[in-house]
Amino acid sequence: MRAPTLLFALLAPFVIAGDAAADAPIAAATAAPAYKPLEMSVDALDNGLRVVVIPMRGAPTVAFYTLVGAGSHDEVEPGRSGYAHLFEHLMFRGTEKIPAAEYERRMQALGSDNNAFTTDDFTFYTPLVPKESLAALVPIEADRFQHLSVAAAQYKDETGAVAGEYNKDFSNPWWAMDEAIREIAFTRHTYGHTVIGYKRDVDAMPQNYAYSKLFFGRFYVPDDCTIFVVGDVDRAKVLELVKESYGGWKGKRAKPAIQAEPEQTAPRRRDMIWKGPTTPRMLIGYKVPGARDKLDDVAALGVLATLVFGEPGELYQRLVVREQKVIELGADPDEVVHEDPSLLRVDAKLKAGTSFDEVLGAVQQALDAVAQGKIDGKELDDARSHLMSAIVLGMQTPGSVAERVAFLAAATGDPHGFDRYMASVSKTTKDDVARVAKLLSASRRDTVTLSPPKAPAAAKGGAK
Repeated sequence: MRAPTLLFALLAPFVIAGDAAADAPIAAATAAPAYKPLEMSVDALDNGLRVVVIPMRGAPTVAFYTLVGAGSHDEVEPGRSGYAHLFEHLMFRGTEKIPAAEYERRMQALGSDNNAFTTDDFTFYTPLVPKESLAALVPIEADRFQHLSVAAAQYKDETGAVAGEYNKDFSNPWWAMDEAIREIAFTRHTYGHTVIGYKRDVDAMPQNYAYSKLFFGRFYVPDDCTIFVVGDVDRAKVLELVKESYGGWKGKRAKPAIQAEPEQTAPRRRDMIWKGPTTPRMLIGYKVPGARDKLDDVAALGVLATLVFGEPGELYQRLVVREQKVIELGADPDEVVHEDPSLLRVDAKLKAGTSFDEVLGAVQQALDAVAQGKIDGKELDDARSHLMSAIVLGMQTPGSVAERVAFLAAATGDPHGFDRYMASVSKTTKDDVARVAKLLSASRRDTVTLSPPKAPAAAKGGAK
């Protein structure tokens, strides 16, 4: 489903004129048009629950998404990783009023597409319904957030499902690399464990039913939640529905003692051998600031990732296209958007015979050149425009708009974080990119390599 009104309203402020931009001097090319903020209202109930309404005229569906500000980074106790993700599962187990089977029946009757996902910083529940079903959906959602009721047997069943998910995920080498780079990059901060948690903690979950109730009480409270309502809706009517169903919700968010990560002063590396056939892979992480305190730096790092590791860039063209030493090379700008200081990740798949050190050296050389100010103005202009356009083009449905806005809201602590991020990207200059590139030095680098098993040595000699 396309939503032309919202899409064109977003695109209009920063479409770059082709010939004029190409002929402009470098200094002028780095100045992007101003970003036009989204049409959005932000309200808060007396209990602290926030409600963000984004009108999307003519959309036949409505996203009624709930962001819970508890992700894996809130899991501070040893042996308790993975519980934010576990609750992504448990929240579909129903209440005394609406048991799981009845919840599923009602959601199907409403025509709902209903799911959830967990990240480092938050958990997100994503029911999408025809706009005519919104009034009936709100009390159903309110009931499960306030009155979740999971029996011990149901809890045990769901921990088994999580264990199965863990085993499935870790049959993919990417997950092993993700776990490894977190472990070497973060010695104190809770970004050091994956969202799904350590296997030992997942295996212990069935015995921790009482702890699960404690976790729920800490974070599933009104002042830790934001509801994003996107679609052809009226703000006043939405607020009336939410107040009626959520107004009596009580509780205050716990404040876990998350330890700050010490400054890294030397490169770290772990070389891994995979258990079966695989393409050689490399994951390079650089310590970068968090969006809560340094959103301008995070925005500039997004532009840098697009500039240096995008397909048009010299590094990609050299390693992937011309020399064909690397099969895939990329850095996702979204990876740097975290609440606390995190990693800019560079992912590479190598052709057999290409050395990890050669690729690592090429990546570092490219970043060092940017840090020295060796930036082409036209290429920077193109990268900035591409990043903004790619974000907007991914926001054509109520669900995709709600997800993107919530993503930045969680990272910044501000429902307007998306507008702030886009405005900052649009103003990113050559000096900004060079400044943040200095953060991507070898001393702040963490590297994980993954290789296939070594072939068995050929037998010596022969029959006489």
